[in-house]
Amino acid sequence: MDYLLDSDCSSSDSSSDEEEELNAIIAVVKRRRLMCAAALAICLEEEENHSRESSPRTIPTRKNWLEHVAQVGRRVFKKMYRLDLENFNRLLGYIRDEITTENVEMARRSSGSEVCAEVRLAMTLRYLAGGSMWDIRLIFDVSHDEFYRSVWRVVDAINNYEGFKVVFPIDDVEKLSEIESVFRSKSSHEMITGCVGAIDGCLLWQKNPGIAVHNPNRYYCARKEKHALLLMAIVDADRRIIFYDISCTPSTHDSLAWDSTPLAQRFAAGDLCERFFIFGDSAFVCTRSMITPGNDTNFNYFLSELRVNSECAFGEMIRRWGILWRPLEMEFSRRADVIACCIRLHNFCVDRRLSIEAELMADEDEIEIQPGRRVRAPRVNRDGQIVENVQTNCTCITCIGSGRDRAVPDKSRRKELEAVVRNSGYCRPLPRR
Repeated sequence: MDYLLDSDCSSSDSSSDEEEELNAIIAVVKRRRLMCAAALAICLEEEENHSRESSPRTIPTRKNWLEHVAQVGRRVFKKMYRLDLENFNRLLGYIRDEITTENVEMARRSSGSEVCAEVRLAMTLRYLAGGSMWDIRLIFDVSHDEFYRSVWRVVDAINNYEGFKVVFPIDDVEKLSEIESVFRSKSSHEMITGCVGAIDGCLLWQKNPGIAVHNPNRYYCARKEKHALLLMAIVDADRRIIFYDISCTPSTHDSLAWDSTPLAQRFAAGDLCERFFIFGDSAFVCTRSMITPGNDTNFNYFLSELRVNSECAFGEMIRRWGILWRPLEMEFSRRADVIACCIRLHNFCVDRRLSIEAELMADEDEIEIQPGRRVRAPRVNRDGQIVENVQTNCTCITCIGSGRDRAVPDKSRRKELEAVVRNSGYCRPLPRR
């Protein structure tokens, strides 16, 4: 019996020894695996650090401007940017100092290279011509933030350039005489003398301004069922805009919008030289300085010959700058800046005698503004007048019944002009059959 007990004890001791030996082996294997993993990690880290030190950082390269100009060609260049290369460079010369990158070294460290002034202006013109921000970014390899920084920098530079200042020369009789002479030369038989401008209103569509304004419904045009901005403008005989105002809401009657401007108040005060006046449509109040259509059809014909320049100017500006073909979507505080910039660029094109491309003036339902991207073009008639955006005479009670002061009617000058037409013996041409 004692023998059996001793044998049981010895067998149990041997099994425990084997278990301890196995655990020791497992611990050694785990330790070696950890050491191998640590050594491998160190090797990979050293190799990565070595590769970083030996290989230089990849620097993005932007498209060279001269290569871009050569690639698109002169004809396509004018279609893309609405200016030919010569006038593009002329415009660039006016604002180059305002849009040139100031800290070149910092720009190169952050993005690899600076955005040159040519690219800034090209991106802005393409954006105003109706191009998509995403497509323009791909062309010039700029970031989202850099694109908008460049656009607003150029827009501000154009609006602030002294040579593009839009001011009606009410105190400059010599300048008014020059404007009047051009109007007179464009009037049949030089019938109308004294006209120094044609005024009208135009609705420019926009997205709902939302919380950016106190009451966004004030910018809703019930007649068109769209949100809009009201642009009031006076143009000369060359369709150059010489006065504009965007301060009134689109529900405002044209005559009330005009009467609320400082220029209209100066007209009412008699600051405009007595021998000059401007033409308006029947939405305005007839005074000594504002002549509107009457009952004499012959006189109305000669009046419309000159007054039509305002509608044609709106048509040309909207046709040229495609950003106005669709509702403005940028920040609300920037929308008036965009319109003002389009006005100044329109005047620049008029001064440089730049005609609108035939493709832009074609009577099509849609126009391609980006490869494969077409939008419906605003309607114009055969005289180039925009017929969809022009503000028409509003007779709603809200507009007419407002408490604003209106100009006092005075039809004496219109009667004088009607007498001149009547005594001349000329009459309006018969309509073609």
